[in-house]
Amino acid sequence: MVIWLFIKPYDHHVMKRPEFDSIKTYAEFKKYKWTWNDLVSICKEHGLKYQATEEKLLKVIEAYFNGVKIPPKRNWYSNVVLNCYVNDNGMTLIFDFVALLVSAVLLATGIINMIMGKDELTYVLPLVFGAPVFVLALVWSYCGRDIDVIKSYFPACGDKRFTRAQVDEQANSKEAKLLDYGDIILAPDMLIGVSAGVTAVAYEDIQSLQVKQTWHTERIGPRYSTRYREYYTYKIIVRTNKGKSVAISRSETDACYAVKAVHEHCLTHNPDVKLLGMKKSSLAPDKSSKQVVSGKGVRSSVNKAVSDQFLTSVTVPKDMKKKLIWHHLKTALIIIPVALVVGAGAAFLLNLFLGRVHNTRIFSPLIPALFFPVYAVYNLISTLITIVKDDVEFYSGEIAGIYDSDYVVKGVNGYRFGYLKSLKPDTEPKEGDKVIIARFKEDFSLMKSILQS
Repeated sequence: MVIWLFIKPYDHHVMKRPEFDSIKTYAEFKKYKWTWNDLVSICKEHGLKYQATEEKLLKVIEAYFNGVKIPPKRNWYSNVVLNCYVNDNGMTLIFDFVALLVSAVLLATGIINMIMGKDELTYVLPLVFGAPVFVLALVWSYCGRDIDVIKSYFPACGDKRFTRAQVDEQANSKEAKLLDYGDIILAPDMLIGVSAGVTAVAYEDIQSLQVKQTWHTERIGPRYSTRYREYYTYKIIVRTNKGKSVAISRSETDACYAVKAVHEHCLTHNPDVKLLGMKKSSLAPDKSSKQVVSGKGVRSSVNKAVSDQFLTSVTVPKDMKKKLIWHHLKTALIIIPVALVVGAGAAFLLNLFLGRVHNTRIFSPLIPALFFPVYAVYNLISTLITIVKDDVEFYSGEIAGIYDSDYVVKGVNGYRFGYLKSLKPDTEPKEGDKVIIARFKEDFSLMKSILQS
């Protein structure tokens, strides 16, 4: 009886669930178990309303089997990708639009009454209420991407303008291809972008393509937290023959891989299209080549790449794993004597000059050095605990680009990696090569691929 209880869950219909398109009736559909995420994916793929509870989504799918197609809230496009973009980024569109409209009317009324010299009451109140609401509505719209959605009703274009119907027709063409990143459609006659507002640029209008990198910081934790993470956003900028610049893509995914695929496709339509080097953020801190990249931010980015199937977990030979562990243990051991020397030197200088120099701020940089030995001991203990717990993982991925001796791995947003010198391939890796990302606790580094070992 006990054995039967353990076996039964694995003999569920989920294990033998067919593809949705092969199911003919709603009664057959109900035989299988579907999660809310499954229902959302089904509705998105078939151009149905997908922003609802599980109960309502089931009704939408039941209607679909009965020949009734219930579209998303904003059914501006018949193309699934375009419609999903508009609905995903327009959650508060109606509220923000009404707030903008009402506040704009109040502002206009107040300004007109003030210019006409009417009584103060007729323009002070409209201005007092209209101005702050207008500013708040703009902020809400910007943060919620609603402005991009509103602009998508009138697609942004290059030198040649296209209507919404023309863009929709091109996106639905059998020849249209969607890039892996999911934010650019390579249509027969134009590029269509769907992550910076719906954008359409004719191939013959394109003069050059370029990736623009922007550096950002984001607070981590509660409101008054002093911890921040650094990340980048990337835009693919199309410059037209008449000098107009249009963004066809905006995301946290490094776009250098995508822009090359776009460029290769554009060359088949317009051989004069140029691919310019990435324009890097001027505010970004200097990023020197590193063997190891650490922190929760990179771990979160790697985990997302795994869930998006850009990276896959792998097992490496024991000697490679031992070399990785030895590298981190050796680094922790080397820090100990260095920390003791630095700490002793700082203590000596403070003891020697503190009584003679009254301006203590001069020696404030030496104070952290006093605690360096404590950190070194903590780091060694933490490293030993990691080794005992075997908190080590390996992922297989693909190099998407090489910048300043660092490597960008496809699907890992905003971070560049370096090779451990003892585990670097004999030949310099190139774009498209397989690579192993090694995780030791929250330290990430590259190793030569198993295929190259």
